[in-house]
Amino acid sequence: MLRQLEYQDRVLTTLDAYLSVLKAEKMRADIIAKIASEQPDLNLEVPDFAAHTWAKMLKTGKLPASRAAIGYSPRLDGVGHPVPNAVLKVPTGGGKTLLAVQALSRIFGQYLNRNTGFVLWIVPNEAIYSQTLQRLSDRQHPYRQMLDSAAAGRVRILEKTDPLDARDVEGQLCVMLLMLQSANRETQESLRMFKDRGDIHGFFPPEGDQAGHIAAIEVTPNLEAYDGFLPLVKDSLGNALRLIRPVVVMDEGHRATSNLAYKTLYGFNPCFVLELTATPKDIQPKGGKKPIPARYQNVLVEVTGKELDREGMIKMPLNLDPRQGADWRSTLAVALQKLMELDAHAATLRADTNRYIRPIMLIQVERTGAEKRGARYIHSEDVREWLKTAGFDDAEIAVKTAEINDLKQTENQDLLSPTNRVRAIITKSALQEGWDCPFAYVLCALAAQSNLAAMTQLVGRILRQPDAMKTGIPALDECYVITHHRATGDVVKAIKRGLEKDGLGDLVLQVPPGEGAAANVSRPIERRDRFRSTDIYLPKVLIVEGGEARDLDYEGDILSAIDWRGFDPQAIIDAIPHNAGPAQTQLQRIILTEGDDLISAQAVTASTENLRFDAPYAVRMISDIVQNPFVGRDIVGKALTHLKARGFDAAKIGQLAGLIIGELRRGLDAERDRLAEHLFRTAVTAGRIQFRLRLDSHNWRMPFTIETTQPEDGRKIVSVTGGPLERSLFAPIFDADVNGDEQSVAVQLDGNQAVTWWHRNVARSQYGIQGWRRHRIYPDFIFAIQRGDGSTRITVLETKGEQLDNRDTEYKRRILELMSDSFAWNTSVPAGELALIAETGETVTCSLILMGDIPRDLPRHLAG
Repeated sequence: MLRQLEYQDRVLTTLDAYLSVLKAEKMRADIIAKIASEQPDLNLEVPDFAAHTWAKMLKTGKLPASRAAIGYSPRLDGVGHPVPNAVLKVPTGGGKTLLAVQALSRIFGQYLNRNTGFVLWIVPNEAIYSQTLQRLSDRQHPYRQMLDSAAAGRVRILEKTDPLDARDVEGQLCVMLLMLQSANRETQESLRMFKDRGDIHGFFPPEGDQAGHIAAIEVTPNLEAYDGFLPLVKDSLGNALRLIRPVVVMDEGHRATSNLAYKTLYGFNPCFVLELTATPKDIQPKGGKKPIPARYQNVLVEVTGKELDREGMIKMPLNLDPRQGADWRSTLAVALQKLMELDAHAATLRADTNRYIRPIMLIQVERTGAEKRGARYIHSEDVREWLKTAGFDDAEIAVKTAEINDLKQTENQDLLSPTNRVRAIITKSALQEGWDCPFAYVLCALAAQSNLAAMTQLVGRILRQPDAMKTGIPALDECYVITHHRATGDVVKAIKRGLEKDGLGDLVLQVPPGEGAAANVSRPIERRDRFRSTDIYLPKVLIVEGGEARDLDYEGDILSAIDWRGFDPQAIIDAIPHNAGPAQTQLQRIILTEGDDLISAQAVTASTENLRFDAPYAVRMISDIVQNPFVGRDIVGKALTHLKARGFDAAKIGQLAGLIIGELRRGLDAERDRLAEHLFRTAVTAGRIQFRLRLDSHNWRMPFTIETTQPEDGRKIVSVTGGPLERSLFAPIFDADVNGDEQSVAVQLDGNQAVTWWHRNVARSQYGIQGWRRHRIYPDFIFAIQRGDGSTRITVLETKGEQLDNRDTEYKRRILELMSDSFAWNTSVPAGELALIAETGETVTCSLILMGDIPRDLPRHLAG
């Protein structure tokens, strides 16, 4: 049995008062309408009973003060009759579905005076649709039991494809689930909402009763009928709804504010519309060819986030731990450590109270599914592999993306079940809404730097409290956000803004496109005419064995060749000060203030716990660097030996476990780069690794088209003279496809007479150079210079802002210089392969220039 919360009682008490006044006003309006119909000479105006009801509620102070100045925004159905409309503003996680079910009982019992009829329950997406359908269909679920109680057990749950008979509506409470797009007039024909169906019965006269069809249209003028001398009403679901005049429940009502959605919804001729939303959205008036009238949300009652917090519905405070290191694996390791701490608390809770909680970590990545791994992006498969090295098995990891949905697997249907094993869910942004799992405690935002908006949207997924009831264990009554490489202030502001806006709800910040908005569809851009049939080749980094060349593989050719046997981590351990404290960061706790319903961020110090050093765990934490676990165990053992030799006892080593593992990773990472660079340079000197234009097929071929999502009339980059670009390999080049700093480089390249062509290497899947680190370097520009002697020099150019002149930038500079110095032509052509057609004397140079040095250094690269 669900417990009734204080704010839910307040919502229903206000609704009871509203329905009582509404019923009286409706009876009065009906009497006036009857007299006006019988005595038209009186010219009586039938009042808008819904507006009068609102005015009385406002006068008695029963409406939210924040909406008092707005007044009532009238709603009319498809034939011009007033429709009562009430919005319940409830944060996501506040039990909107429960309130909707309880409200239906009151609407039918107190206002309509019956317990049978039709409810059209509209939801915004498939996730919420499936969840709601499952709950309402389950006779053991409290929501269904409430409906059964209201309708004396005569409840029928329907989908839009189910058959429907008028007798069903007369004798039962029919609840039909419908997704918002299914009700959209633009797609109604394809979705059969208004198509004649053979399984819609009893609503309209027989086909031969022409008088009956005419009478039906006179009573309900917006019925759709076949054209002809005599009209024939279609036996469609849409027409049946218009005749039934259903009660409409609109979940996430703020998503149905467009004119198109409004006209479709009220075109069903509803007798009552109940909207539930965390973020009411008012429509301001707009002029133009198709003027849009003002339409405000009629908020009957609003629930604050503070009320949810008082009732134990959400996990607050929210603890933010922003990590600034360059290695995302270190950030993920911190998040995993937090998850393990929560696991221990959950085990204690179950032992003491038999209450089951399995903390789950959400991991936001930059790339998923078919999107290419490597380069500069953190991919879901990289994270999955790291988690498996950390001790997770396949059943404990779920990926939820547009292409992959492990949460749909049978064993993952109920994440709250003790038999379920999921502990980590990897996503990009696919859990923004319609996903409910109170066991989600930790959000590890590895993509906060590149997609802060998606990160703030995902925060809402970790706010729900299990069982809507506090545990009494502080760690299990709070939630945790750990971000990778994003400024603390930016994250705090974004989270605060999202929480305040959505009442501590699901933090959905994305605004759906307006009517007629064009989708961002990729389309090709071709080369300029003079280059349309020109083959352009660039050298790849190849490894040559036995005269055979192939692409260099970082894992197989570099990483696996590093020999860690005998490595002594003493220098790493010696760098740890003897008086070191546990690794602490300036955590941020985002809490609700005691005054107004505002949210504030407070800096706090991380608490420490007495822990033991887990050597196998430490080995797993370095396994992506030291791949042989036996060698890794030897290195960890030596580290512990050195620590003990310096006087660190077991208790101190346990307390500093996170710091020790972090320092060990950093030191091994630096050593790996040093060893990898030595291997790489030695192989280049020996000719085993080559960077050459070859006469066989082992070159990168410039594509003949590139993709853009910009419209054809989009703003284009112009030259210094204000005219169109003349030397770009592809044309046109759109302003939105190139950032501001890179635009200045593009304009300089285009204005130089020695430049034959230039190309912005915008797609990270285009030309890349593999070095002695895992990820390839994808240069920003490629351009060709015509020399005075008739030869051609192709330059591969990477540009970087001044703030990015760090270790990664230095690595790129060294790789590009090495490849430039090592470039050569390979003249051998294996039998049966075509020779490369190229200009004699063509050379390739590679370089990196900081943006601040562009005026000084770029001219040197442009010299013919």
